[in-house]
Amino acid sequence: MKLKSIKIENYKSFAEENNTLILEDLNTIIGKNESGKSNLIECLSGISLRGISDKSFFQKFNKNTGKHPIISVILIPTKEEEKKYKIVGETKITLNDQYDIDIEGGFSDLIKNNKIFQENKKSLNELNKNVVDLFYNNDDKRNFNNIIKMINESEKKMFLNYTYVINITEKIYNNSNYTEFSECLKKCISYLKEIQELLPYFIEIKDYSLKSKYTKSYLEDSSKSKEMLKHLLNCMDMKLDDLMEYWDISNGGDKLNFSEEFNEKLEKIIAEFNKFYTQEKVEMKAIFENDSLNFAIKTTKKYMDFEERSNGLKWYLNMFIQIMSETNSTDIENYIILIDEPGVYLHINAQKEVLKLFEDFATKNNQIIYTTHSPFMIYEDKLYRARLIIKDDKGNSNIANKYYSLPHKMGSKTETLTPILTAMGISNYNILSLDNKKCSIITEGISDYNYIKGYLKIKKNNNIYNIIPSVSVDNINNIASIFIGWGCNFKVILDQDNSGRKQYKLLKNKLAIDSSNIVFIDGETLPIEKKKFTIEDVFSDSDKNKIGINNEDYNNEKAFYSLEALKKIENGEFEYDKETIERFDKIFQLFEK
Repeated sequence: MKLKSIKIENYKSFAEENNTLILEDLNTIIGKNESGKSNLIECLSGISLRGISDKSFFQKFNKNTGKHPIISVILIPTKEEEKKYKIVGETKITLNDQYDIDIEGGFSDLIKNNKIFQENKKSLNELNKNVVDLFYNNDDKRNFNNIIKMINESEKKMFLNYTYVINITEKIYNNSNYTEFSECLKKCISYLKEIQELLPYFIEIKDYSLKSKYTKSYLEDSSKSKEMLKHLLNCMDMKLDDLMEYWDISNGGDKLNFSEEFNEKLEKIIAEFNKFYTQEKVEMKAIFENDSLNFAIKTTKKYMDFEERSNGLKWYLNMFIQIMSETNSTDIENYIILIDEPGVYLHINAQKEVLKLFEDFATKNNQIIYTTHSPFMIYEDKLYRARLIIKDDKGNSNIANKYYSLPHKMGSKTETLTPILTAMGISNYNILSLDNKKCSIITEGISDYNYIKGYLKIKKNNNIYNIIPSVSVDNINNIASIFIGWGCNFKVILDQDNSGRKQYKLLKNKLAIDSSNIVFIDGETLPIEKKKFTIEDVFSDSDKNKIGINNEDYNNEKAFYSLEALKKIENGEFEYDKETIERFDKIFQLFEK
C-alpha cells in the first residue's frame, strides 16, 4: 500500500496546525536549519504500523502543547492490491500509543469481508473452553486472553505480534487436546500477519559508505566507524568477529577457503543488487591480504577500487545493502525510505545522478522522503514534489505541501525558498551558470508555469527552455531586471489583459526590452486594447472541462488545477488536444523567429 499522507501531531516541534505531510512517490523536504526537517525524519523512522518498539517515542511531546504525540497515516492500495485483495478506498491507521493502533477503512474492510477468517474467528471463540487453564502463571493467562482479544478486535485494532505470541501459541499447538482450536488460532494469526505485509515499512538510510580498504588495525579500533561493513556482513549472516577470524587462521588452504566462501556470499548479494539496479551489470570482489580486507568493483572490463567508482552507484549500493540488512530481505518493495540530507558531499553531477536513481527506485512500488539544502537535489521540472518546513514564532514546525502557497503564520520564508528558487533558475548562482543557448521564459504566475511545462512535456521540448514563474504579473519586471543585469537570454509571456498590457509598457519603456522578446498569450506580439485573453483561453472547450477550468472554485484554486494537469501529463494520463496544442505552437513559434 502507498502512503498518501501522514499527520504528525504534538511530536517534538510539530504541534496541532500545519502538521500533515501529503506524499508523492518522491518527496523533497526543504527547510533551513532547525526548521524541523530532522525531527520529521526522526519521527517517520520511528514508526512501525505493526507496533512501535521504542518506549520513548510517545514521550517526545511538543513543548508548547505538552500533549501526547499521535500519528495518523492514510494509505491507498496499489492497482495490483485492489485487484488481488479487493481493497476499496483509503485506510486510516492511527498510532495512539506504543501498543494502541486504530485501523479503519479499506484495510479494516479487508478483514471484515474475509469469510474464511471470520469463520475461523467464530470457531475459535466457540472452541475456547478452558484453554486458558493450560497456563499456570498469571502473565501467561493474561497474554493468552490478550491474543484472543486482539484477534476479535482485529477489524478495529492492529494485531500486534508481541514476543510472547510465539511462546503462548506453541504451547497450545503442541497440546493434542486442543487440535481443532489450534488450527483455528493458527489460521487467524497467519492471515493477520499475511495481510500486514501489505503495509509499508519505514526505513531510514544513513550516510554510511563502504570503504575500499579496511586494515586489520582499523577493524580492531573501536573508535573507527565500520557501520557499512557491519551492514554488509549482516547480509551474509556474519558478524565482525566472524570476519576477524580470517587473520587467526594459519593454514594457507583454510585462508583460501574462507576467502572463497566470503566471496560466494558477496556474489549472491550483488546478484540480488543487479536485479534491483538495471543500469549496468555490477561485479564485486573481496580481496583478503595479510593486514587488510579490500573491495573491488567492476562494471566494464576491469576491476577498480570501490571508492574509485562513481558516487551515484556507490550511494545506490550502500542504500541497497542497508535496506537488505535492516529487513533481512532482497525483495525491495513496499518501503518508505527516509534520508536526511543525502549526497551532501557529492559533486553536483553526482547529486543529479542520485536523483535519477531515486526515480528508478520509486518505480518499484517504493516511496522516498528526503531532506535537502541543495538546489541540485530538487527535481526542477517536478516542483510539485517539494514540501517546505518552516518554524513559526512559537518554535512550531509548519508543513507546506504546496511550495507556491505557504501558511501566513509561518515565519521568514526567504531562506527556506532559496533552494527552490535556485532550482528554477531564480538565483545569482544558477543565473550566472545559465547557458544562453537555453532561453528562459518568464510567466505571470505558477499556473502559467504548470500549463506551459505540460505543453513542453507533450512536445518533448522540456529541456529547451527554463520556465520561470513570477509571483504575479507586477513582479515580472523585477525578474527581467536581474536577467538583464546578468546577461541572460530570456522572453516574457503576458496575458492579453489590462495588467499584461501595463507590464508590457513598463518592460518596453523602462527596461528597454525589445518587443520581439515579449509575447502575449493570444499569440500576438502587440497589445490589443480592451481585449481579454488569458492562458485559460488557450485551451479548447474539451480541455477546459478535463482540467476543471470551468469549475466554480477554479479562480481560487487555479494553482491546484494546473498542477494536477501537469502531474497527469507527467504520468502519461493526459495530453492537451490538437486545438490546444496548435494555440501553444503559435506562441512558441514567435520565440523561434
